[in-house]
Amino acid sequence: MNELTIGSHFRNRSPSLDTIPLDILFDIFQLLPIQSVLALRQTSKSFDAITRMHSLWAFFLRSLVQQNIPIPYFDGKSPESLSASELERFTCRALALHINWTNPNPNLKREVHFGAAVKDPYVFFMKFLPGRGNRWLISVTSEEFEKRIVQCWDLTVLQPVCIAKLTYTNRALNNRVIINNDPSSPAIMAIQSEPEVTEILTIDFEEKDPESAFVLLSAINGRREINLLSGNTLITKNQKWHGKVSIWDISDQPYEKIQLVSPSPYYRCRAMHLCDDYLIIFFIQTVKLYSTIPRPTDIATPGVPISYPLAQYNFHHQVIDNVDMSEQVSWHAARLRRPSPINIVVRIGSTFSWSGHTLHHFVLDPNPAYVPGRETSLYNLPYLMQPTLVHTICSPVRTICYANLSDQKSDVALGRYGTMLLLDNHFPDLADRMESSDFQHQRLSVRILTTTGGSSTSQHNSHRSKAFRVRASNYWNGVAIDEESGRIVVSDVDGTITLFEYL
Repeated sequence: MNELTIGSHFRNRSPSLDTIPLDILFDIFQLLPIQSVLALRQTSKSFDAITRMHSLWAFFLRSLVQQNIPIPYFDGKSPESLSASELERFTCRALALHINWTNPNPNLKREVHFGAAVKDPYVFFMKFLPGRGNRWLISVTSEEFEKRIVQCWDLTVLQPVCIAKLTYTNRALNNRVIINNDPSSPAIMAIQSEPEVTEILTIDFEEKDPESAFVLLSAINGRREINLLSGNTLITKNQKWHGKVSIWDISDQPYEKIQLVSPSPYYRCRAMHLCDDYLIIFFIQTVKLYSTIPRPTDIATPGVPISYPLAQYNFHHQVIDNVDMSEQVSWHAARLRRPSPINIVVRIGSTFSWSGHTLHHFVLDPNPAYVPGRETSLYNLPYLMQPTLVHTICSPVRTICYANLSDQKSDVALGRYGTMLLLDNHFPDLADRMESSDFQHQRLSVRILTTTGGSSTSQHNSHRSKAFRVRASNYWNGVAIDEESGRIVVSDVDGTITLFEYL
């Protein structure tokens, strides 16, 4: 404010906020809470104009939201391409969801039940399709011992409706269904069907007949364990004696690009993370990092190139029963083109009947010496291969059922923004947990995992869990999570799926 402006106030009347220079007002508005900015909009035309500036809402989106908070229905849009009103809408919606999502008692906006259209169903798989407007949910039901039913549900309508349905046969113990983590790829999922075929499928979302909406893109003969589908890359593990992990290119005619040597043919892959030119695999006792670039060797060998791990870490005297892993969204790391910390939730197996008391939250930290853009090698590893234990979480699960007790259900869903959704048993009185009646209590809880990594000063945290639901029955058997839309789905042993929405 210059002297002439100040003098005019004293000569005429008391100073007015309208006379403060725009750049100073803009700096002040940046320091205010969103609610105060919206309230000031109602006070004058000048303030109304300032609160509708594109640069102001671009700042709020960048400083308040793009710090690893999910933006509902943003779907990869560029902030520069959005209008001021669109930036405002996305910012306010993201903050409203974040406040409700992290509230100890979140406000449930909608609850709806669907599914259970077949006799004696058992939902053993659920996952939200990434991207695509956060609209679709994939569920897989086991109707009989060998019969599998894949369904795609539209969740945007008042009552979710099945728009695609596929029935297939699978006699293998490994009945995994893999969803592509790249929403831009036409290949949506991979299944192992009979007779011993790996099928790559897409969905025709415009097809009116659900029975015809699943479309086969390609197939690979042979029985194998399918583990990951990312873009045009499929990763499988051979179930025969050598047990090698294979990386396939499915962009045109599927072909095997490289084989990765695994510890043993009997060591199943628990979880995988693929990025650029490297792959991280959790086996039952080890975590290994491989290069995915085929390299020539000094000794000419026929067939597919073979790769050995560049680095590994052994979990001594521990058997990993189950692993969920997800790279934490980090706008800062993305701008620098550096790896983000990876959240890992591990359940350690045991020979005791109560093997599932605890879950362990680990973080795989980025290697501060890693040079982005340079090829991954023994001397340029993207991650420090020893996971950091952050927190041990009580998660009581009965794994051996006696004659008078039903098998207890447990599941974990881990989101890209650090939300861990946990389904396990809940005991009103832990001192009396051996009472059979207590085994019938289940809880659906949420824990927010936060991590900032990349150096020796990395900080990790695991906020206290919040029980979203507790019920005196034992019928839930699976969960899935969509952080960007504030959605949770839970499956019941009778085939019913329940959708909870918090936005």
